[in-house]
Amino acid sequence: MPSLPSAIQQFRAYLQRRNDSPHTLDSYTLDLQVFCADIEPPLARISVREVDRVIDTQHQQGLSPATINRRLSAGKHFFDFLIDHQLVGANPVKPSHVLRRSRALPRALSQEQLEPLFAQIQHPMATALFLLMLRCGLRVSEVAQLTLRDIDWSQQAVRVEQGKGRKDRQVSLSADAVASLRECLKQRPHEVPGDGVFWNQKRPHHPLSVKAIQKKMERDAKAAGVAASCHR
Repeated sequence: MPSLPSAIQQFRAYLQRRNDSPHTLDSYTLDLQVFCADIEPPLARISVREVDRVIDTQHQQGLSPATINRRLSAGKHFFDFLIDHQLVGANPVKPSHVLRRSRALPRALSQEQLEPLFAQIQHPMATALFLLMLRCGLRVSEVAQLTLRDIDWSQQAVRVEQGKGRKDRQVSLSADAVASLRECLKQRPHEVPGDGVFWNQKRPHHPLSVKAIQKKMERDAKAAGVAASCHR
């Protein structure tokens, strides 16, 4: 089994033999190098879950859906090449990984819209998640990364890390968001990694992903007949 850098160079040579343009060669190589930079397991053990993790990491870096989709496309073609050469058994990049570019900034919802939406929610964690986004304006990636040390109970606010040299910001919490966070943390399993506020309900030892939050919002909004979405 070749190393990842070696496999990328083999793929580049394949594209060159196919007579792809120099621009295509450079673009694919760069996208693969960046996309694979966050991949940890050996090539043969890279899973769908690992690709999910890489997508979440790139969300948190503030990358646009178009950029992430371009890198996913490079990854898909790369793994197809590896399958053809019997270097891996399956392609971990699936159609479901492709991000929909129509996920725009959310409009503020009226109380009449919020009531049927929150009526769909059964778990205090989901209530806290949605209130932080819909009432307090946090992005989905900011909610996913929220830690216990980010919560300032005395000021009823949360600190949001901006990253990339930008100054962190403090966001005031609505009274219902504070109450829902308290209820959520009463049920926080001890297996939750680090000091993350939110968790994967099916696998508490895994952090809650950006994609899972977006899917939850979409399902509940659709069930409530409300046009709501969460931005990254």
